[in-house]
Amino acid sequence: MEADGLFIYGSLRPGGRNHRWLERTHPEGWCRAWTPGRLFHLPAAGYPALVPQGEPPAPPPAPGWVTGEFVGYEDGQALESALADLDPLEGLEEGLFERRILTVLLDSGLRYRAWAYLFPEDRLPRLLREGVELTEGDWSAYL
Repeated sequence: MEADGLFIYGSLRPGGRNHRWLERTHPEGWCRAWTPGRLFHLPAAGYPALVPQGEPPAPPPAPGWVTGEFVGYEDGQALESALADLDPLEGLEEGLFERRILTVLLDSGLRYRAWAYLFPEDRLPRLLREGVELTEGDWSAYL
């Protein structure tokens, strides 16, 4: 399955503690975007977790949408290289997050396919127990 870029919603966003890590992957640029989902803050861990869901009836920003940025790269090879650099940070090998392709809606109204680091859906009960659900869908605004 092919993706056009990367969707970031947490510490990789501009102003986030891991944004410099993202910058070292040499993105071509980014713009505001949304994806359908539920967003949680994990206070003990200090980072957010996104669980995808179906598209809500109202357009973003609205409940059921997660705010973030769509990050673009020069080509597929540059994107794959960036993902290889980011996967260890996101704990893929440990099973902390999984990487999947989601549809994202850009500020311009265009839709793209983007890789995103997601919390495994089977752990939703843990999120409900240990996390704080951010119904407005924006982790940066929450912090």
